[in-house]
Amino acid sequence: MQGRILIIDDEPEILNAVKFYLEDEDFEVHVTTDGTRAVELAESVRPDLIILDVMMPVLDGIQVCRQLRSRTRTRMIPIIFLTARESVEDKIRGLEAGGVDYITKPFVNQELLARIKAHIRLSQENLAGHPVTGLPGASSVEEEVNRRLHEGRIFTAVFAEVEHMQEYREAYGVSRGDRLLLQLSRMFEEEMENLARGEGFLGHASYYDFVFLCPPDKAEALCSRLVERFESEKGEFYLEQHRRRGELVYYDYRGNTVHAPLVKLVLGGVCNSRRFVATYTALAEWSAQALMKARSYGRSAFVLEE
Repeated sequence: MQGRILIIDDEPEILNAVKFYLEDEDFEVHVTTDGTRAVELAESVRPDLIILDVMMPVLDGIQVCRQLRSRTRTRMIPIIFLTARESVEDKIRGLEAGGVDYITKPFVNQELLARIKAHIRLSQENLAGHPVTGLPGASSVEEEVNRRLHEGRIFTAVFAEVEHMQEYREAYGVSRGDRLLLQLSRMFEEEMENLARGEGFLGHASYYDFVFLCPPDKAEALCSRLVERFESEKGEFYLEQHRRRGELVYYDYRGNTVHAPLVKLVLGGVCNSRRFVATYTALAEWSAQALMKARSYGRSAFVLEE
C-alpha cells in the first residue's frame, strides 16, 4: 500500500472517479461529502494526505482545513485543495488556511498522483512523529515553539515527564508501557480539547516526555486536571497486588527483587509573558528547572513559572 488518503468532496462523480483511480494505484481511500464528518474521519483514520474540495455546503473547505490545523492529531497532515475556482485570491486563501497545494478542476490524474506522492514523501521526512502515539516528535515540537517565538506570541509551554516508566517497562514489558503512553496521550488530547479549544499544540519529544503549548490563562487549570486524571486512572495499568501495595515489586534480569514507586506525572511549565525567550533551547532549559521543582514534591505535581 502506497498510503492512506481521505477525499472530501460534495460531487459524487469526482469523488468516485478519484477514489477508483487512487485505489488502482494501491492507495487505501476513505471518502466523505460532509465537511463536519470529515474532521471526525480524519482523526479516526489518520490519513497520510487529505484531498479537500473548497466549495461545499454547511462547512466549506477553508473552514474544514482550519479545523484540521487546530487539532493535534490532524494538524500535520498535508492537505491538497481540489476545486473549480482558479482565482489567485482563492488559492492564497487555501494556502494561508494550511493547504500545501492547490489543483483546479478539471485535472489530469497523473499530475494529481505525482503531487500526492511528493507531499506524502515530504510529510514523512519532516513530521518526525513519535512511533507509539503518532504525535509530532522532537523536531516538530522545536519547530512549532520557534515559530511561535518568532511571531512574538505569548504562550505557556509545559514539559511533562512520566517518572518511573523505566521500572514499569521492566516489570510489565514494552507493550504495556506503550499502552500506558498511548492512554496518556489521549488524556492530554481530551483535556486540551476541553480547555484549550483548538489553541494548543501537543508533541511527544522523547519516550517519556510530552510537551504541550497552551494559552497562559488555561495552563493552571489544564495542569491541575491532567494531574488529577492521571492519579485517578493510573491504577488501571497495574495488577491488583501492586495497586494494594502502592508500589511495584518485580525481579530484574539478574533475579534481584526490585521495589519501585508507581508512575508519577510531573509537569514543568513556563510562560514568556514577562521574560524574553528567543529559542526553543532556552525555553527547554527554563522548563527543566520548573520540572526539577515539580519532582521535588515526590508525587504527581506541576510547577508553572513566568
